[in-house]
Amino acid sequence: MLRELKLLRRFLMILTLVSLSFFGMHQAVASEEEISFEADSVTVSQEDGSMYATGNVVMSQAGLRLTADEVRYNRDSDSAVASGNVEFIDADGAVHRADVMTLDTEFTHIVAETLRSRYPDGSFVTAENGDIRTESVSIFNSSRFSPCDCDFENGETPIWDMRASSTRHNVETKTIIHRNVRMHIMNVPIGYLPYLAHPDWTVRRRSGFLTPSFVVSSDLGFTASIPYYHVIDDTSDVELTPYRFQYRGAALRTKYRQRWDNSDLDVAVIAASVNTYKKEREAVGAIDANYRTTIGDDWRVNARLHRASQDTFLRRYKFESEKRLKSEVTAERIKSNRYYRVEMSDIQGLNAADTPDKEPTILPHIFYEKVGPGFREGQRLKTEISAIQVDNDDGHDLSRWTGNVQVEEQITKGPHHTSATLGAIGSYYSIQKKPVGATTRTDDLGRLTPVGSLNWRYPFSVSAGGRSAIVEPQAQMVYIGGDDKSDKIPNRDSSDYRIDEANLFLINRYQGYDYLRPGTRADVGISAVANDAVLGEVSGFAGISRRMSGKPSTGLAVNDEDIYSDYVASLSVDPEGPFKVTWSGRLASHDFKLNESKTNVSSQFRRLSYSLEHLQVAQPYFSSATSDLEELKASFAYDLTGGWRLKGSQVWNLSNGKSVRDTSTASLTWTGGIQNCLTVNFDYDRDLEKDRDIKANDTFLITVNFKYLGAITQRDFDDSSN
Repeated sequence: MLRELKLLRRFLMILTLVSLSFFGMHQAVASEEEISFEADSVTVSQEDGSMYATGNVVMSQAGLRLTADEVRYNRDSDSAVASGNVEFIDADGAVHRADVMTLDTEFTHIVAETLRSRYPDGSFVTAENGDIRTESVSIFNSSRFSPCDCDFENGETPIWDMRASSTRHNVETKTIIHRNVRMHIMNVPIGYLPYLAHPDWTVRRRSGFLTPSFVVSSDLGFTASIPYYHVIDDTSDVELTPYRFQYRGAALRTKYRQRWDNSDLDVAVIAASVNTYKKEREAVGAIDANYRTTIGDDWRVNARLHRASQDTFLRRYKFESEKRLKSEVTAERIKSNRYYRVEMSDIQGLNAADTPDKEPTILPHIFYEKVGPGFREGQRLKTEISAIQVDNDDGHDLSRWTGNVQVEEQITKGPHHTSATLGAIGSYYSIQKKPVGATTRTDDLGRLTPVGSLNWRYPFSVSAGGRSAIVEPQAQMVYIGGDDKSDKIPNRDSSDYRIDEANLFLINRYQGYDYLRPGTRADVGISAVANDAVLGEVSGFAGISRRMSGKPSTGLAVNDEDIYSDYVASLSVDPEGPFKVTWSGRLASHDFKLNESKTNVSSQFRRLSYSLEHLQVAQPYFSSATSDLEELKASFAYDLTGGWRLKGSQVWNLSNGKSVRDTSTASLTWTGGIQNCLTVNFDYDRDLEKDRDIKANDTFLITVNFKYLGAITQRDFDDSSN
């Protein structure tokens, strides 16, 4: 409603200028903007200077347009009146209608009867009458507002609207005040407030209470929270949200924000006295503070402090879902051919199995990389330097300094691409601590590893029978020299590894520096991309690696003694029809048994879209597994009539030859149909994860969201197990 007042004032200004300055003229130019004026008939009184325009009166200026049946100007009262089907369209496309509009020539006092406004987003405002004083207080009687996109002028009922006996706009305090506010849904009153105040459109921020929320839980009981927002100054504010858990205690969350030209700070602090697995009413707290800035020559600095005083209360009381909190400071700089990064971090684990020796601390990690021309034309020189100190990494404390220099040269060009790479990786370790039973050493160790490769690839195209394809075979010989110290140096940065299409042709397949196994190998593979009238776009890859010398490397095959790695393969079929199939996997080189596979089938049929995803990994790749791991996930979404949408997913654990229902989610959503002003969600979530006082549970969530007003939420928890 308030935005409409501003635009209405603009219309009245145009109307008065026309009335005062251009008696009897059908086309004129104002002192500042050109004004177009048309009417079927214009009469000017020579006695009192009044003007009367009738019949299809049209006025326009600078993208604004006014139409009315009649326009009168009275010089004695110094006022102008537009009446009869008055319609004003502003530059944004909003349409404002009234039966009668009266204004004075100073544009400070405006009276409108049966005011009706429609905005481009579909929302509307009506008032029985309005007494608008642009420099003090404006009053609107019997006002009505709704964001629902409906044809209210022709009798269509909005899904919901707010009605007030009177609405006041105080220009000095920039405040809108509604009295006797009634909330209606489908014309049925459901709520009443004697008083409701909020800032006008000119206010960007203002202190006050925000939308409250109410939650019902079988574990926590009834929980109410009412946020309070306070503006400190133009660049900072704070938000305080108290929580009262009926069965489990109370909490206060404080959010602080500060902004500068090149920096910003966000801090969230939680203080609570709640039930935990240790005791009732334990005093707990958490902080999540983020600071970001840019300094010097494009250095981007990020600092985050993320800690909690107790393991589970953040997840149990629904403040956060993270299982690990990471505090860190990073400085990063990117140039056209250089990359710099400095990092310090500390991990806090929130699972019951996390102990201090399993919470890594990095103080610090420094990394530098440069890529540029080599020693002669056709060469590329890559340099990496890094230094790191890591403590409490699964019981390890160690320092590592590493340098990596590689020169790549293109030997042949044309259809056959041949390149050679030579380099060396030098590392120095100071291992201060290791866990009991580890075979590695506590010592200072150095290692120099020369590396080299010769790579060949030959892309070519083929076509036959209306089909075309691009095929690229590739082969590579790799040499890694130096001493084998994998039994002395702990593998902390390369332990989670399995061969795949992305790393098959890397010289050092392990992305870190800890695990370097000397030896020679041959890598071969072939990729293809084809287009078919029936199958659509088809792409695939197959490759394998053979160890020529040296000891086997872990993660290449289930049988580490095999001289061949697993076969690596992938296939994607994407026809123009309603489905798409992708598959990737690894097969044992000696019997083609699937050691890993991932299959995804997705499709859409009319209003239904769905996907099936199957994942299987062989047991030897997991030290704690007793069998192959297998999982199936089904997801779907279905658009119902009337704006309803149904979505869901289900995960089954298929390990050990069984079928066990695991995580489940489902939701039924209504978007309010064509009126687009109300959203209703019915959500279900089944989470079987347990940890200390966190129980496996089924969660039911009902959310009703009124456009521009916020949401009313209800949660119900039903513990499925203890």
